[in-house]
Amino acid sequence: MNVTKRDKLTLPTRKKDKIKLSAKKDIYLPIHSYLFAEFNHARQHESGLLRDDDSEFLHQYRVSLRRCRAITTLMKGIFQPEHSEALTSSLKILMQKTNRLRDLDVYLLKMDDYFDCLEHKHHQGLARFFDDLQSQRRKNFKEVKQWIKTDSYQQQCLEVKEVIEQLKQNPLDVGKKPSLIYGKKMINNRYHNVLIICQALTLNSSDEDIHHLRIECKKLRYLLAYFSPLFSSEIITKQISTLKVLQDSLGLFNDSSVQQIFLADYLTARKPTSHRYLAVDQLLAITQKEHLVTKQNIIKQLSQFTDSTNIKSYDALYALPPTTNE
Repeated sequence: MNVTKRDKLTLPTRKKDKIKLSAKKDIYLPIHSYLFAEFNHARQHESGLLRDDDSEFLHQYRVSLRRCRAITTLMKGIFQPEHSEALTSSLKILMQKTNRLRDLDVYLLKMDDYFDCLEHKHHQGLARFFDDLQSQRRKNFKEVKQWIKTDSYQQQCLEVKEVIEQLKQNPLDVGKKPSLIYGKKMINNRYHNVLIICQALTLNSSDEDIHHLRIECKKLRYLLAYFSPLFSSEIITKQISTLKVLQDSLGLFNDSSVQQIFLADYLTARKPTSHRYLAVDQLLAITQKEHLVTKQNIIKQLSQFTDSTNIKSYDALYALPPTTNE
């Protein structure tokens, strides 16, 4: 759809949490407030998602849902298990409904890059490949749009809000710990878990081991981002920056893994002599090479993350005295 600049929707601004994170506040209170605000922020993207002028609305909708799910999973020890499980389950359903649409958007956004990396003789086949993706996207978007407009979707969102409200009714004793103490323990434990994985990885490590590191780094990043207001901004900014370098490479590694599967699956339904097949086959070969190069880069970058200076910064900021480290 072509729209004028005046007509184009702008991405919504996230509202502040009603209960601000502070050092002495019982941790369950700001966590509940965060989930409530983040889920509302996700829903504010629905109008832009449905209008479909900018794929960023769908992306940010999913980012907010992912943050809710990640924080709920990481902080599950402070809430009643049945409430945490119900929330993660409901959020998973919302996420899954838009998985395919987002995957197609990612491929289409990379269109120019794909044309740049293939010889001109393959451009005709590549153009047809993207025509197929565009067709798939139109079909998938129609399904997502219809689903968001259903009573079932509205009910699902209502259930998420109800469960978020239930979280603060009967928190576990751990949920009543001061936020600073709880945050230090969570970050310290997660960092050392990531550190152990990093120190065990080599070029001979499996792709599954690399993917495991990616997941654990994401968890650490969520914790650092959430608890950052409680700590020295200069130190934690440096920690996040160092982690982000590694995460960027891990993200590329995961993207190339997913891309290889997608491209190989696409080829199974095409004639080996067709323009589409020849173009996508070349793209698959390039992706396989990039995958290996990215793995090599990750192994090199591990030394930055496991550097003694980085380790000391975590120990200095998050280590708890023996009397409070339960």
